[in-house]
Amino acid sequence: MTQSELEQLLEKFRARIKQDYVKLLDLLAQVLRKSTPLSTTDLEDRERLSMALGLINKFVEHAVTILYLSRGTEQNLPSFKFSFIDSASIDVLIRVALEAFLTFHYVFYVPDTVEERNYRYWAYKAAGIVERQDFPALTEKFKQKRAADKEQLDKLHQQLRSNPVFRSLTDKQQGRILKGEWRLKSWREIAIDAGFSKMIASDMYRLLSGCAHSSSLSVVQAVGAHIDREDEQVISSSMSTMNIVIANMTKEYCRLFSKAQDILSKDLAGKNLVEEWIQRDRLLDDIG
Repeated sequence: MTQSELEQLLEKFRARIKQDYVKLLDLLAQVLRKSTPLSTTDLEDRERLSMALGLINKFVEHAVTILYLSRGTEQNLPSFKFSFIDSASIDVLIRVALEAFLTFHYVFYVPDTVEERNYRYWAYKAAGIVERQDFPALTEKFKQKRAADKEQLDKLHQQLRSNPVFRSLTDKQQGRILKGEWRLKSWREIAIDAGFSKMIASDMYRLLSGCAHSSSLSVVQAVGAHIDREDEQVISSSMSTMNIVIANMTKEYCRLFSKAQDILSKDLAGKNLVEEWIQRDRLLDDIG
């Protein structure tokens, strides 16, 4: 194979990645739209599942923004014109989207008993309230809101203390949960549990985190991509990772909501595309 033929092949593969990104994101949006509103009549379960849907909507918004940024950014200032592909921001958003999926997996998808579901959801909800309790109250309205939150937090802590899963934890682990640490596993451990390859769970996540925290490597890579005009190649690699994450989110969402599963089952092409990208990631461990 000549160099020219290899470049043409790579160009076709990069185009396929972007095409599949659009298809996967559109499929997730379709099953979300057609499987809501929730039908459950259990108010407590309805609240939990509504939070799950809110998390998925957050995920979709990140994914849509990634697609938007991948098509280039142009902004005119009074004395300067910006025209570039923001690969660095795309990587930051992919990390956020990955963590949104892992949160969905850990809090809403994995639990298979009522006790486990309640424990993980109450810990997750309490952690959000704890975070706001530490924020300075600058207005009277916020002070009132924080006081109401405190009552809700006390109730959640009581519920947690009566939960058998929580009570099975060590005193130290219980203390971490009550202080707002809703997960006792690392993101890597949750990613491996969700079935991701070690390449995604460890290596890729570390690179994405480095970009979010402005590591020296991320700076060198971002500058180098602009200088060498390799932004498209960098974005293709990033969007390939995101295709895997979207496919996993679609699969788990549909398994959690039966109406969504029925919709996916009738879309053979969409179902096959989801499985194809999930399997591509699984094969990375075999290659490594």
